[in-house]
Amino acid sequence: MTSATSMESVFAVPIGERWLVHAPLYHVTLLANRAAVARLARDALEELSLSLSNPDPAPRPPEGDLNPEFLGLVTTRSCNLACRYCGFGAAAAGLGSMDLSLAVAAVDWMASLVSERGRSTLDIHFFGGEPLSAPEVVDVAVHRARARAADLGLCPRFEIATNGVFDENRCQFLGDYFDTVVLSFDGPQEVHDRHRPGKATGSYHAVARTAALLARAPVHLSIRMCVTQETASDMASIARWFCETFQPDSIAFEPLQPTPLSERAGLRPPDPWDFAENCIRASWAASSAGVTPVYAAASIDVLRHSFCPVGRDTAIISPDGRVSACYLLAEEWIRRGMDLDLGTSNAVRGIDLDPEAVEAVRRLSAGHDRCRNCLARWHCAGGCHVNQSYPGCPGAYDDFCIQTRIITACRLLDRLGRREDVEGLLGDPRALERLALHASDRLDMWDEHD
Repeated sequence: MTSATSMESVFAVPIGERWLVHAPLYHVTLLANRAAVARLARDALEELSLSLSNPDPAPRPPEGDLNPEFLGLVTTRSCNLACRYCGFGAAAAGLGSMDLSLAVAAVDWMASLVSERGRSTLDIHFFGGEPLSAPEVVDVAVHRARARAADLGLCPRFEIATNGVFDENRCQFLGDYFDTVVLSFDGPQEVHDRHRPGKATGSYHAVARTAALLARAPVHLSIRMCVTQETASDMASIARWFCETFQPDSIAFEPLQPTPLSERAGLRPPDPWDFAENCIRASWAASSAGVTPVYAAASIDVLRHSFCPVGRDTAIISPDGRVSACYLLAEEWIRRGMDLDLGTSNAVRGIDLDPEAVEAVRRLSAGHDRCRNCLARWHCAGGCHVNQSYPGCPGAYDDFCIQTRIITACRLLDRLGRREDVEGLLGDPRALERLALHASDRLDMWDEHD
């Protein structure tokens, strides 16, 4: 990486009277006063970039032949719940399940590809709807993958995103064969049943039983909590309740993504300022219980060019044989003017990829204008390509950017052992606003009058 590129990846944001300097490609973060940052920006930035150890290369889209991080199988778009904010299964509940022969063909293709690329892990993720509404597809795919992995000397790895509404036998199956279960669970019964009812009654008791069983199984249990305007202020108490009651391995906090269903139900996304503060406090509550807190866009241990599977060569197979880079319903990205299809598949021909389509999707993740000067650039990478960083999206920071910038800065301060500075920042609305709305964080563009 050139010195110029290195300098473009050194950022500084105001933290009250001081500045947080973050150089993610160098894995360097520090808290400095204004005079030190001014001198660094004016006289010593290039010298600093040359004196530090060799930086990591700036993350870039893959090149060459497709090399998927994992195979995604959308087993069905249907679902056994009637969640009041659904953007997946409810709109397509009448669609059928993936043909078993297609699941086999997809697994065989991925296993061969992984082996040819000299990799060691056959990684398969299951999506929906509710993927276990098509249990036979999951069963066949898992056992086929295990057999092919054994033939080729690979290690199979399975992950599923599920609502948890199934019987104890299915819990045991997940515990026996899966590595990660991402369980949608929004809180105590009153909260969960308001957000995620079944077709005729609440789903809380089934999900709580599943969480308790999986917590005792040899599987990474990640609880995914959807946060609304109504529940944002309770995030820390709900996180403590999850930890005390179920002892999950991690808790992921996700703000509600509005849908027509959520709007009809009167559910609103949380205010980004409220979400950020409460996410930080909920993260502290989880960490103190030995549970890993997750807000995916502020993953400061990760350097990436793309937030999601899009642009990372992931191949996701839908029940109709569509091969795409995204597990969302196609109409969601089509309405943004995007084409995330990579090819087609069927049980006879297998997987047929379009190289031009692969390259077009890779280019989508090459960088977003409003992200170039942000300290979270290489951690957040712009968020969801469909909901946040779609072509023609506004250049100004939106709610997602605001909460992500605050949480990222606070996590960096926490890592420096500066929790008192985080508390001071959260208690100072003007300082918080100055941080969140800071126009350019790049140190080589630093303004002494800022």
